[in-house]
Amino acid sequence: MAELRRVTLLQLAVTASVALVPVLLGVLLVVAQAREADTLRPARNSDRHVSVRHVAALKTFEYAIARRDAKRAQLPSAETLLERFPQCRAEWDGRGGFLTQARKLLARREETGWSPAARMALQLDEIDRSLLEFSSGQNRRVTDTVGIDGARWLDAVALAFKTPVEAPDYPGHRFFVQCADVAGAVSALARSNSRMLRALAWRGTEVDRVVARWRPEQYVDISARQVARTNPWSGIPGCIYLGGSVEGESPTYYMGSVRGLDDRLCARAEMLGWGGGVGDGDAGTHALRLAGEPTPDIRVDDERWKVPPSLGVMLRPLETLHRPGGSLYRDYTDPAADPEGVRTPYSFGPNRVVIGGSPVDVGFSIDLTIDPDVQALAQQTAACYTGRDDVCRALGMGRKEDASRALGSRMLEQAMVRMAAIAIVDVASGRIEALAGALSPCTRQEYDGPGRDARCNRLPYPIRYRPDALLNAAVFHDAMPASTIKPIMATAFLSDPAVGPRWLAAELAEMNRSSKAVPSAQSLRGQLMRSDSARFLDCMFCADRNFAPCDRPWAIQATARAFGWNDGCDTPREDCGKRGLLFGRSAEAMASDVWIRPLEIEVSYGRLLTEPLGGKMGAPFRLRLEKPLDIAKVSRCAAGADGKRPSKDDWEKCSGGVVVDVVAEGWGQGHARTSALGEAGMMAILAAAANGQTETPRPHLVNALRGAGPLDASRLELTAPRRGIEKAESKPVPQDIARVILSGLSFGHRAGTSRLACEQVFDARTCAEAD
Repeated sequence: MAELRRVTLLQLAVTASVALVPVLLGVLLVVAQAREADTLRPARNSDRHVSVRHVAALKTFEYAIARRDAKRAQLPSAETLLERFPQCRAEWDGRGGFLTQARKLLARREETGWSPAARMALQLDEIDRSLLEFSSGQNRRVTDTVGIDGARWLDAVALAFKTPVEAPDYPGHRFFVQCADVAGAVSALARSNSRMLRALAWRGTEVDRVVARWRPEQYVDISARQVARTNPWSGIPGCIYLGGSVEGESPTYYMGSVRGLDDRLCARAEMLGWGGGVGDGDAGTHALRLAGEPTPDIRVDDERWKVPPSLGVMLRPLETLHRPGGSLYRDYTDPAADPEGVRTPYSFGPNRVVIGGSPVDVGFSIDLTIDPDVQALAQQTAACYTGRDDVCRALGMGRKEDASRALGSRMLEQAMVRMAAIAIVDVASGRIEALAGALSPCTRQEYDGPGRDARCNRLPYPIRYRPDALLNAAVFHDAMPASTIKPIMATAFLSDPAVGPRWLAAELAEMNRSSKAVPSAQSLRGQLMRSDSARFLDCMFCADRNFAPCDRPWAIQATARAFGWNDGCDTPREDCGKRGLLFGRSAEAMASDVWIRPLEIEVSYGRLLTEPLGGKMGAPFRLRLEKPLDIAKVSRCAAGADGKRPSKDDWEKCSGGVVVDVVAEGWGQGHARTSALGEAGMMAILAAAANGQTETPRPHLVNALRGAGPLDASRLELTAPRRGIEKAESKPVPQDIARVILSGLSFGHRAGTSRLACEQVFDARTCAEAD
């Protein structure tokens, strides 16, 4: 029997060390694999991150992109890349060493037969072809046709390998671009047909003061802001839902993105709020994916018509709750106690779902008030009127005078209008069901780049790069309201304590005699029907009292406030006449609740009888001060050019300082401004009053912010004193006054200013009988 061999302590230690080597090696490989995805982990609590090495590698293209006819060398081949950068041969030749092979195994990468160097050469060629298309189109965003100069790019990469870079979060630490960073930059720029090119800053679309800091031969600038990505360590964003109901009467849509995770996450019952826990649940049967916002050239049958344009811009203030990395998200999910030990009132607790058996932090979901079918119809209608003939044909829209030709084919731009904006508000609830906006092709080309196609070169408008002018016109564009202020003026007239009751009684009596008879020209309803601005100005300046001093202009100013206009205009403010879009909050409500203000986006709503501070354009606006008007000047303005009354051109030729300004406001011109949303909100208040509603909710886009779980338990309370939507305001317009005004407006297409427009689409009898 063999004698047992004695094992020393040293031998045990050596054996244990050898056994630990594979484990340690595996840990190092995992760390290396994670670092390959990005160089720097973002600072704690940051919801965006960017690798400084990745940005430095991308910036090599700032030197490489040059005018196409000035290129010195062709693009490098795979062999050239390996010869020029021998330090990268181990990674780029397709073989690599043990660590490279182990990384591939851990990442479960499949071999495609292409070496990394060959793939980079192919991607560089794809980028160059994309640059040719991008810079030579009819509506390009860069001044010259550009491409990649192979020699310049190789020199820039060689310099990047030698030049250290620093990250703002790690001052004093120096990082060097690595071979994987260069390959990653080429891959990122080539991805999705070089979609990143449109996000970069180009010579020709950047303002002069920015281009002045560039090198003389530089055509593009690449910054960390343009390539920042979602923080992958902070969880996943919540979902954005449109339409649908718990009963399943109509489908629920969710906004998809390039992340494949949306299809797995947003169709789950707990995310939809249909009950269930937070585990790996089944997909909901009524949840349908929308691929993003509509673009000007999408097909008629594309589902993206159901999404409001510029939706991402509208919802940007909610990113701090929608993404787990936001500071406010952490306040809700992990609330801290105040110094007295009382928990904050907006405590929600952890918001997590289980994916693949592991709990994952998820951002709060956003329920929108948009009705997808209504939005699609509104957006297609706006597109039709701004030049999309294929959409007009699909909708069956046309005018008799165009016959078989396209709608608006006789117009200079082959479009009925240069800009169209539509806002639809549910009267009972204040829910915004549609926000549609569209521009004609020539109008778009005025703001999105330095190029124009031949059809638009005849237009006198200058070309300016203004991305803000391309946003959804329903909320991001305001204009003089013109005659659309007449309902506000009529409300003030019929509410006048001296003459209002008598005028209202006369209007109601005429309505009661025959609700279908065309109103008389002397009645307020008749003047609304014909949009008789001169008679409205007569009433505004008290012609019934021989233009004696009266306060009706200031009554109109106050009435505008009751319709939601003139908000925040008591003192000079930049946001005079704006309101919150997401929750319908007024400026005063947000001013008293500064904690919640960052969650709103203020958009133009309406202002009337306001003035800039000191009379200087560009200064903050405030309510026009109530000053007695010069009666002699008012009388001369009313008399018109011939000095007699009545006259067809009375009020049109007027002079006299403040009087002129107030008269202009009575025309709906001067400093008066509103948006499509402000007009819709004004009309919704009138309709609600006519329907007998005692309260009128303000228009709002967000129905709820929710966590994962049942609907009744997951709704998020923004603050204890101000929960959810702005509190509905008491009825500002008496029911009888609202009925009279709507009656007058309803005759516009029957016998008034819009009759001819109606008869261009329908026959005269239909327009005359349509109520």
